[in-house]
Amino acid sequence: MTRATVPRLRQARALLLALLLGALAPLVGADDPYAVWSAGHPAAAIPALYATAQASGRWDAWLDLGLAAAAAEDRPRAAAWLAEAARRAPERREPREALRALDPAQGVALSWSERLGPLTWPGTGWTAVTLLAAAGLALGLALAGRRRRGTVAFIGCAALVAVSPGQIAQLHDARHELFATVRDSHLLDSAGNPGDALPAGTVAEREAQPLWAGRVLVHLADGRRGYLAIVDTTAEP
Repeated sequence: MTRATVPRLRQARALLLALLLGALAPLVGADDPYAVWSAGHPAAAIPALYATAQASGRWDAWLDLGLAAAAAEDRPRAAAWLAEAARRAPERREPREALRALDPAQGVALSWSERLGPLTWPGTGWTAVTLLAAAGLALGLALAGRRRRGTVAFIGCAALVAVSPGQIAQLHDARHELFATVRDSHLLDSAGNPGDALPAGTVAEREAQPLWAGRVLVHLADGRRGYLAIVDTTAEP
């Protein structure tokens, strides 16, 4: 092999590699729901996004699913899936913001986590776990130790105070979940009799009561109150 043939072989190898990657790219993109969505077909991406959300259970996967449905102009299912994202992560503001953008007339209320803003940050995620562990350690040392008990106890109490807003906000928001109707429905009374009509895509906030007979007690932004059938809030592709 001469020196002159080496560059030619390299060029030929690079050309073959480029052709191979070009042939595989459509096959890879066809299985990527985000690529399908980006190509202008959000409705076609929904089944794969739904399967991912079901398998992972992650709030952001449900958020993406709801946003894809909104892009596909499927407002009822978009509202139901965004409400699911809000239920899975009550401390996150993105699902509620997406619901407000989807239909500003719904008047989705601010959560406590949104109202408290940065005050909730120490009480969420791994930051909360770290601070709670530090608080427990400090208070334990204060009880067992003999020196600087006051200082160590103060550190533990300060960590608990820092965590409290976020933890209380999450507890409150988790008891006031959001639900959205995926089809035309009605508010029900305690006996299951239909009352006010609810069009598909109506968002309601749960009151702090347990589920009962497949129904949840909710109130709307306009003050109306009643039971909502869970089956009317469950969306599938």
